[in-house]
Amino acid sequence: MSMTWICDTITEFGFGHGSSLIICVGILTGYTDTLHKMITQFSGNFSYCWPYILGVAGIFMILTMGAVLVTEGCRKIKLQYYGFKLASGAGNESSPVTEVEPYIPFNINPTGMQPLLTTSYLLAFPSIMASIFASPFWENLREILNPKTSTGGSPWVYYLTYAFLVFIFNIFDIANLPKEISDYLNKMCARVPRIKPGRATVDYLTKIQTSTRFWGGLLLSLLATSSLLLDRYLRQINEGLSIGFTSVLIIQGIFIFPREIKIPWKMGLPN
Repeated sequence: MSMTWICDTITEFGFGHGSSLIICVGILTGYTDTLHKMITQFSGNFSYCWPYILGVAGIFMILTMGAVLVTEGCRKIKLQYYGFKLASGAGNESSPVTEVEPYIPFNINPTGMQPLLTTSYLLAFPSIMASIFASPFWENLREILNPKTSTGGSPWVYYLTYAFLVFIFNIFDIANLPKEISDYLNKMCARVPRIKPGRATVDYLTKIQTSTRFWGGLLLSLLATSSLLLDRYLRQINEGLSIGFTSVLIIQGIFIFPREIKIPWKMGLPN
């Protein structure tokens, strides 16, 4: 109960999703052990450690740019108001209001790094069930979805399943967002240029949403799976040392989110 209260309090104060930040703190705490192992391993051989450190730093930068692109990337659909004119501060020098072209942002990855967390939990589910029930079915499924085992086509079965689930969770839409946006535009006396209000708008927005989420899911699954493969490779060349690049993606996505709510929080506007 206390952890739930802490998460809700963090969310209410506008610092991001409380549960995600708690997960982020747990991940960062685990990196202290990795940092200690790196210092211990490379303390006596600086000529060997510098190429490794520079390589890891380069991967971190690439992942950071990819995480920013996945989190911030969107397609803007222009709007046209036919019931009233937009307010403009052009005639009043003291007015902070300026005429801004209205648009609807369709993010390529509207759920952030949530697909990574959901996929990780789902792929860990067979292991949990196998430890509870000791059923041959769950034990076989656990071995198939274990990237370290030689059963079946592993480890590629695990990585392909991981990429597929991340992709599906990114494009999946429960709320029927295009229909809600279309209804809201009708109430605002707004429309998409050259698109009739009503069903035509819903179909057009559905097409846009499907396209943006498809490419966003493809990019996110590529980033996440590449992170897993890179981490596996580094564990092979340095046994016992794990960077956890997938965790890096999750942390970056969590850190980017509070920046998006910074301006509304300063202005006192609802987020």
